[in-house]
Amino acid sequence: MVAAASALRQQAIEWLVEARSGSMSARQHQALAAWRQSSPAHEAAWTQVCGALDQVLQPLAPHTANDTGVHAAMGALLQPDRRRRQIVRGTLAFAGLGLTGLFAHRVTPLPGLLADAHTATAERRTLHLADGSRLLLDARSAVDIALDSQHRRIHLRQGALIATVAADPSRPFIVQTSHGEIRPASASAARCMVRLQDQRTQVAALAHDWSLQTPQGRSAQLLAGHSAWMESTGSIATDTAPAEDRAAWQHGMLAVRGGTLDEVVAALRPYRRGFIRLSPEAARLRVLGAFPLDDTEHTLQALADTLPISVTRYQGGWMTVIDRA
Repeated sequence: MVAAASALRQQAIEWLVEARSGSMSARQHQALAAWRQSSPAHEAAWTQVCGALDQVLQPLAPHTANDTGVHAAMGALLQPDRRRRQIVRGTLAFAGLGLTGLFAHRVTPLPGLLADAHTATAERRTLHLADGSRLLLDARSAVDIALDSQHRRIHLRQGALIATVAADPSRPFIVQTSHGEIRPASASAARCMVRLQDQRTQVAALAHDWSLQTPQGRSAQLLAGHSAWMESTGSIATDTAPAEDRAAWQHGMLAVRGGTLDEVVAALRPYRRGFIRLSPEAARLRVLGAFPLDDTEHTLQALADTLPISVTRYQGGWMTVIDRA
């Protein structure tokens, strides 16, 4: 629930910054209205962010009995060029973390600081475990590691990992997420990729077979070379993408074979310190190709060159808006 509220708050922040840019089209205003009306949680996040913005803007203008000073400060956000940019930067405290906290969170996810190991934005990191196994963490990932005499348990708290498991018949190796447990189907060495999302976990068996089990008691065996989804509902669904495609991030690449632009942007976000907002119309577009994760500007340009979309950058690139052209 906390993660979901944080994600909604981030979406509200992105909408509000664009609304204050003074360059929203009529279609974008309609999209904002539709987003707010689609869920009470969306409207609550919008109200929270706007309320915090009012508090931050209060010191920017003299207080008067009818709050005209605050309204003048709000109006200044609509002014173009440097003045608007300076004020927008000053209002980032509305994220609830403060200006420093918001940018720190975009560089290194703050919840990840409490984990045993974590990565920052655009960082991949290899961990060598005491049992001889290895973990490769994707950008903006966090794990807890528990190795004892009976089990080897890796709790993926956010992001993605690739586990290269050393054989140990006496101690099972378990990767755990909120959607279930993943373990090698036999005691031999094995390798898999696991990615945690809000409503499901993606698993790709890179070497040997893996066993999947949900908290609801459902289980399945995932054959080497294949991928699957462990859903929040407790079901296990086939993923049509090859396992190696799902793990292409280990080489700094994103492999897409007909996936949606929404999925592509989700993969780019951990590699970009700024925010990316994607319109619902653009989100549904289909994408085919291989794109570099370590150069998101190149990837965004390649997408703009091959898809009917417009890519607009605000505030020095920390806010990127993708809309259907």
